[in-house]
Amino acid sequence: MVLFASLIVGVGSLAVGYFLQGQAALARWLLFLGIAWFFAEWNQIRWASSLGLLVSVAAAAYGLWMDLSAGWMLAGAMGALMAWDWAEFSRRIRLSDLDDDARGLERSHLLRLLIVAGAGFLFSVIGMIARMEFSFEWSAFLALLAALGVTQLIARMRRGDE
Repeated sequence: MVLFASLIVGVGSLAVGYFLQGQAALARWLLFLGIAWFFAEWNQIRWASSLGLLVSVAAAAYGLWMDLSAGWMLAGAMGALMAWDWAEFSRRIRLSDLDDDARGLERSHLLRLLIVAGAGFLFSVIGMIARMEFSFEWSAFLALLAALGVTQLIARMRRGDE
């Protein structure tokens, strides 16, 4: 259910963003993508979520390049990313042992996904509003800080700390 809701929000937001700016043909193609992605997930085609994410993020980037509404493009990319994440998580759950607490794992993953998506959306909105200019040194520092944070997160996840 979460997968399909994310898919509808993601692809729907992109299609609405394109349609509102007079790009009806591209909006129809995005809706076709969403329908194809939906049926591919329904039939458990493994590579569909990765292809759907790639096309959705490319469509959002192209929309930003064409000066379409950043809000619709951001919502589209975030929805597609959440759909991809949930599809991959669901595949891992199906392959796990039956003794595992699947419902508990789904609840904790959904909570983490919503926290990360909410924080990402909030920071993106703040970034769109604030429009701060960074020097190269500050950008490099922030990139290194982000890489360190991701490294620490991966190390913590490997150790099994929650």
